[in-house]
Amino acid sequence: MNARLSPRPRRHPPIRDLRRLANILRIAVEKGWGHYVERLRLKGYLPKGAVETGAAGVSDAQRLRAALEELGPTFVKFGQMLSVRQDLFPEGVIRELQKLQDAVPPFPGGQARRIVEEELGQPVSQLFATFDETPLAAASVAQVHTAALPDGTAVVVKVQRPGIGQVIETDLEILFHVARLLHALVPESRRYDPLGLVEEFSATILRELDFRLEGHNADRFRENFGDDPSVYVPQVFWELSTRRVLTMERSLGHKIVTEFPADAEQRRRLAETQARLFLTQIFEHGFFHGDPHPGNVFVMDDGRLCFHDFGIVGRLSPRDQNNLRQLFLALLIRDAEWMADVYFDMGVAAAGVDREAFMRDLDESLEQYYVAAAHAYSFAEILHQFIRLGQRHQIRVPRELLLVAKAFMAVESLARSLDPAFNMIAALQAYAPRMISRQALPDFNRTGSLIKAYRAFSALQMAASGLPDMLAKGVRQWQKGEAALRLHHNQLEGLEQHIDRASNRLSFSLIIAAVVIGSSIVMSYHTGPHFQGIPILGLIGYLLASFLGLWWVVAILRSGKL
Repeated sequence: MNARLSPRPRRHPPIRDLRRLANILRIAVEKGWGHYVERLRLKGYLPKGAVETGAAGVSDAQRLRAALEELGPTFVKFGQMLSVRQDLFPEGVIRELQKLQDAVPPFPGGQARRIVEEELGQPVSQLFATFDETPLAAASVAQVHTAALPDGTAVVVKVQRPGIGQVIETDLEILFHVARLLHALVPESRRYDPLGLVEEFSATILRELDFRLEGHNADRFRENFGDDPSVYVPQVFWELSTRRVLTMERSLGHKIVTEFPADAEQRRRLAETQARLFLTQIFEHGFFHGDPHPGNVFVMDDGRLCFHDFGIVGRLSPRDQNNLRQLFLALLIRDAEWMADVYFDMGVAAAGVDREAFMRDLDESLEQYYVAAAHAYSFAEILHQFIRLGQRHQIRVPRELLLVAKAFMAVESLARSLDPAFNMIAALQAYAPRMISRQALPDFNRTGSLIKAYRAFSALQMAASGLPDMLAKGVRQWQKGEAALRLHHNQLEGLEQHIDRASNRLSFSLIIAAVVIGSSIVMSYHTGPHFQGIPILGLIGYLLASFLGLWWVVAILRSGKL
């Protein structure tokens, strides 16, 4: 029997701060998780006198949230990440984790000044005309101070909390060790993949500690929307930014609240614009703001939407985008079978998952959604139901796609706060033609697309040019009996005719492909004469390729040999 053995836990924890471990274990016991301390064989590291002090009648989810809050910033952020995993945890746990907040006091402004000077190598008085030591906002990893450049430009300076890097590093060591122990000693935890969750969290939190990455995310977001007049992203001042300090232009926008904007029509337009921008991020850019709550999206005086805080962003591969595209289109036409196919493709289904049962549940959920929808039913709610269905049928969804769902919910919530009549399904229906056309007709205006098309054509041309010689040489070897595998065929002399026919068809395919690519390039750069704004040469090329392709298909069908 070749059973996969679980790794044996080490006798001593591979961590450097045993006092921190003891403090974590003490809090776990006090909040009612002492049985896990025993199962993980960590009782020997408990400080003396640690006893459970949890109040009676408090749920496990509430005790978990209380423990994470008391354990500090690393564990609060870990809980916030877990709150996205609606495909793994019960609804009650998710609700409690979503309540986690970075409730930390600000650190002294004098320390912030010293960190800025250490990072930038000059006195603050030489770097800034003014620097307010009273923070504008404070969080677990950093706090923000207002300042002004020597030329009077208003900026905000984000300064990393002193020592937070070492705190997070120590806590990550302990989390990794506990995750390994859970996998080895608590079999029921393996379905949650604790080590995978900690690895994912570690990569996320370490990126968040490098403010340069946040600055680059802001630059990329601004570049993606460079031609869109409805978007504003504050400028990053790179000469005043490092790994622990980030200086950005201060935007004096307005938070979206019930009283602002006051004009109902402007609020409706802003809701539609926000939905359109988010759909563009998902289906066109493959790069999206992962936390678009009201504190990170302002309205400028000129009506533009200003985006802040790019510490959390999502990235979608072309496959992810295609899966989401199909999922939303299937939702629009109420096709449960199509949705099930996509869901199985984008998730990790456990062995023995009943596809038919999953499809029936999907069909029922779709029916309930559209019956109740009218104009008031939340699109976020249907996403929530689908994720729960995946959990029920043991289908895990990749984190990036769960982050899309979370961001979708935040966008819809913000849009509805602007316009209570906002309907995300209607926004999707309005965007669907653009979504489909971009998939069916890629954007050949981009140099990258042209290069990829040329590369594909060149590879196909090279393969086709060598194919006849290669096949003819193989035939001759077979005829001479020089091949390692000797074949005797009564109609070997007819094989060359089949090869010639195949080569002709392949060459004809190349000609059609070349006409299509050439016409696309002409269309892209609008060269040659035009008729009503359409390049005539490109149009003729498309028509010729269509005619040749149709004639070719008819000829093959008539021959009876596909």
